Amino acid sequence: MIKKINNRILALLAIFVVGSCSDDFLDRNSLVGLSEGDFWKSEEDAILGVNALYSANKEFTNSIVIYGMMDDFTDISYQSWATGLTTGSFPSNASFYSNSWGVFFKGVYRANTVLANVPDIQMNENIKNRTLGEAKFFRGYFYFKLWDFFGGVPLYDFPMNVDESYQERNNEREVYEFIVKDMTDAYDLLPENYDQSDKGRATKWAALAMRGKAHLWAKEYEKAAADFKELMEDSDRVLVNDYHSLFRVAGNNNTEVIFDVQYIAEQGEGLATDRNYGNARGATSGSQRTRPTPKLVNAYEMIDGTPFDFANYNNAQGETFDPNEPLDWGDEESVRKLYENRDPRMHQSVVVPWSTFVGVNGVEFLYKFPVDSSDPTAYVPIWAAGSYAWRKFVETGSVYTLQNNMPQNFPLIRLADVILMYAEAQNEVSSADQSVYDAVNAVRHRAGMPDLPDGLNKEQMRERIRHERLVELSGEGQRYSDIRRWGIAKDVVDGVWMTEFTGVQIRQRGFPDHYYLWPIPQSEIDVNPALTQNPGW
Repeated sequence: MIKKINNRILALLAIFVVGSCSDDFLDRNSLVGLSEGDFWKSEEDAILGVNALYSANKEFTNSIVIYGMMDDFTDISYQSWATGLTTGSFPSNASFYSNSWGVFFKGVYRANTVLANVPDIQMNENIKNRTLGEAKFFRGYFYFKLWDFFGGVPLYDFPMNVDESYQERNNEREVYEFIVKDMTDAYDLLPENYDQSDKGRATKWAALAMRGKAHLWAKEYEKAAADFKELMEDSDRVLVNDYHSLFRVAGNNNTEVIFDVQYIAEQGEGLATDRNYGNARGATSGSQRTRPTPKLVNAYEMIDGTPFDFANYNNAQGETFDPNEPLDWGDEESVRKLYENRDPRMHQSVVVPWSTFVGVNGVEFLYKFPVDSSDPTAYVPIWAAGSYAWRKFVETGSVYTLQNNMPQNFPLIRLADVILMYAEAQNEVSSADQSVYDAVNAVRHRAGMPDLPDGLNKEQMRERIRHERLVELSGEGQRYSDIRRWGIAKDVVDGVWMTEFTGVQIRQRGFPDHYYLWPIPQSEIDVNPALTQNPGW
């Protein structure tokens, strides 16, 4: 149902909801309208009102897909064109921050409007509870994003009119507790699953996952582990056998997804993954705006579980291979050998030299390196000097041709993520007990990788879990929040050069100390002086 909402009704609803196309929360016209007039009279109104929350969530996802869902601001992916957050040069008045703030608070306002009006509607009680649960879930979800990126923010639990929307910032603990309360209420109100017509709506398992995630971010490890454990044991979610299918249209609504953003192959209703993750040999002529880094590819272990290390690698002639010497990359036999017997997720996630890609018209293209643009069956990337390309979220063949509108659902929470978050939380509580091993090994087994070695202590296990999240969730936008909450973002990003796999330098990254939190948008402070700025901005 989420996918099939009539566009005309949505357009009409947008007029009721926001009164303006602006993303700026302090466009005060966007805070009035939906709670007035003849709306909120029927069950249909309630459903339409809550559907607008999914639209707001999609709006943010649409805006960050060009940044590898935020992974471009980390060490595992980089932005081909835009710099901004990648180089540490975004000023506090950058539209990126104000647009994100605006989308999240627009969502908060819409959720509050649902919660204020739906209780008085005479309608089916089960559907009423569901819509109220969806509103609680989304209000908590949008506040989680605000908390993650901005820290403490003003808390509103009512549809704010112009005069009521100039509050001071609440502290981070208060925001965390607000999120937990909303997700607890959503858990109690939402169903475990839906029939096909309502696939894509938030479930009680999505609420439980987000509550656990809030606990984890707040370092309430016992509470986080308990929530993740309940989901792992009591939900119907199971790991999908084929990892790569998770990131293809054919894998939409799979048994592993807990919450996603849903798309269809219609102009304006699809996702631009194929454009931004994709390549020139695909049916949609992708731009490779986001690209995997050599660090990501080098992080994929050998198939026996030992680390990949150039220091342990000899070329086909038994000699030292220098990854920073472009001439060494001209030896096909040696380069092919680099990518043999590696973690299968590498080839399922990344197009590497001398691998194949099935592109436009079903042609199997071979990524020769150095790039051979004269061969019609050669894979020719946009960036030919030594670039990896994403295979994740990039369709093969010519089934889908709308460049910016792929019908690929984007996972925001999936079971493997939850399992690894459980392992992280439980390891902090009780060190590397058997349940931690079992959790990490379950994700590794699905990938075709062996068990972790026995005898790891808490610190060693912590590093193994972080590594597993890096390779398992690459390109899905989880790492940007991970490295910031772990306090390692500056260490792994600041001053590091983005390079081709040949070692050729492209651009130097920047991550100043104050980048752990985004600035409160200057445009918001200008209108609401009660807002204080984050340190360093």
